Amino acid sequence: MKFALIGPGAQPPSYTTQRLLEEARKKFKKTEHIPLIDIKLKINNKEIDALYGKKSLKEFDYILPRIDSKRAVVGYPVIRFLDDMNVKKPYVAETVLIAHNKFITLQELAKAGVKVPETYLTGSKQSAEEILKKQKLPVILKILSSFGGKGVLIMETKESAMSAIEALQTLKQEILIEEYLPNPGEDIRGIIAGDEIIASYKRIAGPGEKKANIHAGGRGVAYKLTSEMEEVVFRSAEAVKSSLLAVDMIETKDGPRVIEVNINPGIQGMEKATNINVAQRIIEFVESEMKR
Repeated sequence: MKFALIGPGAQPPSYTTQRLLEEARKKFKKTEHIPLIDIKLKINNKEIDALYGKKSLKEFDYILPRIDSKRAVVGYPVIRFLDDMNVKKPYVAETVLIAHNKFITLQELAKAGVKVPETYLTGSKQSAEEILKKQKLPVILKILSSFGGKGVLIMETKESAMSAIEALQTLKQEILIEEYLPNPGEDIRGIIAGDEIIASYKRIAGPGEKKANIHAGGRGVAYKLTSEMEEVVFRSAEAVKSSLLAVDMIETKDGPRVIEVNINPGIQGMEKATNINVAQRIIEFVESEMKR
């Protein structure tokens, strides 16, 4: 069986990329790490093809994309080609557009009956000011392609929020204003692979912090999802059309609300917190998909 992981091509590779390749090499006859930027998309009157060197990506039994928000513009056409070439992978091209736009993600989740924070999107300073008048403080401001806790601002006052909005407008960024969900600096993440939740944990913010993301100084502890949370994870994966997904939730008095999904999740914090070989479980899922 032939497996490829498409990623940024950074040297050295990230912890997650290294772990996935390590586990894949134990399972598959051929495993390749293909830098996204080195893929050539070919069109002529007879065919379309995606090539790495002289090799067609049709030769692989399964391709696992690791496309982050910074590379979504490049990654989308590659995944679209793979769709048309009927290459097995965990999601379709539309998923790249959904998952790397915070507002569209929340839209699709809400349509699927998943509870999300009340959120507004506007490109106007005047409209943003009108929204802020109706919102309780603090509020959360995000850019549409924020990731890893970056591009997420918690605003305690209207004045600080308007100052940040002016800065976003200067950078030609649309303004996403999200309801702040009170919690003790904690969020909960579950990772789904196919029809199984393969691992879950709770992320706790560092001292004086409100963002629990590991990259922002948070720490992870093992946590078992409730049955309601498990249902939320399954619905979220269906909503964004991905069979491999991390779902981030905050527990509220009205039940769990999803604040983010991630088609390119890091696994280092989860493996450390849970002692679960998450990379192995992902590759086992890939193997089962190859056999279908």
